[in-house]
Amino acid sequence: MRAGTSSIPLPLEIGTEMMGYGARQEPAREFHDPLHARGLFLSAEASVLLVSLEVCLIAPSQAQQVATQIAEQTGLPSENVVVTCIHTHSGPDTGLAALLGGAEAPPHVEGILAAAVRAGVEAVQDARPARLGVGFGRVRIGRNRRMQDGPVDDQLRVLRVDDLASGEPMAVAYLYGCHPTVLGHDNLAWSADWPWAAGARIVDAFPGANPIFLLTAHADVDPRTRGLQDLAIPGQSVGEGFDAVLELGNEVGDEVVRVARETRADRKGMIGVASDRVRLVAHTPSAELRADALAALDLPEDAKAGIGDLFRMEAERTAQYPQHERRERIARVRRYLRDRTARRFAFGETPEVLLHVLQIGPLRLLAVPLEPTVDVGLAWEARVADRPAAVLSIAGGWMRYLPHPLNFDEPGADAAYEILQSTFEPGAAEQLLALGASLDPELPA
Repeated sequence: MRAGTSSIPLPLEIGTEMMGYGARQEPAREFHDPLHARGLFLSAEASVLLVSLEVCLIAPSQAQQVATQIAEQTGLPSENVVVTCIHTHSGPDTGLAALLGGAEAPPHVEGILAAAVRAGVEAVQDARPARLGVGFGRVRIGRNRRMQDGPVDDQLRVLRVDDLASGEPMAVAYLYGCHPTVLGHDNLAWSADWPWAAGARIVDAFPGANPIFLLTAHADVDPRTRGLQDLAIPGQSVGEGFDAVLELGNEVGDEVVRVARETRADRKGMIGVASDRVRLVAHTPSAELRADALAALDLPEDAKAGIGDLFRMEAERTAQYPQHERRERIARVRRYLRDRTARRFAFGETPEVLLHVLQIGPLRLLAVPLEPTVDVGLAWEARVADRPAAVLSIAGGWMRYLPHPLNFDEPGADAAYEILQSTFEPGAAEQLLALGASLDPELPA
């Protein structure tokens, strides 16, 4: 067993645009906590490199660019590199909107991707004899935002990676499913949100260890500081302050530390990786849905309204209606906009989507370039019932939300944010789960 790790600060400046909230109108004004690209290289029967970028999102093409450049500099196959994002909504714009519109990303994005490449390369170069331990705990800082008392996966998975020579942790990685959105659109300071506080707790307990956050199935889980998401209620992206960030992050960090201290690291950690692509079908727009969206805004069928116009008008043209009717009208607009933009976010009508299956000790991870709901994560655990498992979110880029098929059939699904932000037809999650279950990461890639 060999392992290496790295932590590279992201080159951030005051005045750079932030990413994560449509309601945010100003660029970053200050630094609160530094953001990083963190690498974790694990090698035994096979080798895998995880790069965790402390940003909101990146495009699949950007993730592939990072993986390719790391492969060129290290000799590691690019399919053995998994680039993830922690999904903080208080990080820098990474040019995703520009890329979706066919333009180039802003100049500052080049430095962010270069930091990710450097993190990966340095983690591989840092490889040394090591021990790996995998432990499990429970913590509940989130709540289901889709429905009252809806499902939440409160399991915490912890990877303790020890330097064999010193016996001390070189890295403590933890996997958990909750949006890093304690801070809202009103925050204008760079921050990793609650993972920053969790990481600080880990470093206090294990000086010199690299705290690496990996986001699991979370699409319908917000911090408990937020309420149920409702299309009819304006201003829901206003957040709490850093006291709340510390409270929730400390809860996670303390449980990570407890589990890591009780986890025995073994010199013979099993590592495996497999990957494949599956063709998924994006939502398709229709004239009927467009006509319905216009009618929901009391506009004639021949109204000349583009995507941006409809987004801007949905609030003002429904404000006079009762809340239940306002919700229903906005949902009708959003259904059309979802289908109208799906092929753009999918980068094609029926794109091939890359997924990875990783074996890290006893833990089997399904890595997907989407934001899966809790039910997708639970379904993966059921598929791999003979061992602990989790879905790794926003791995290899971002193609919007991935609800489970049952989420499309739930009461109120037509007005659920996660459904209205999905890119693919309802069977997509089952296709990904089935392909993942067919792959054997225990065979060296």
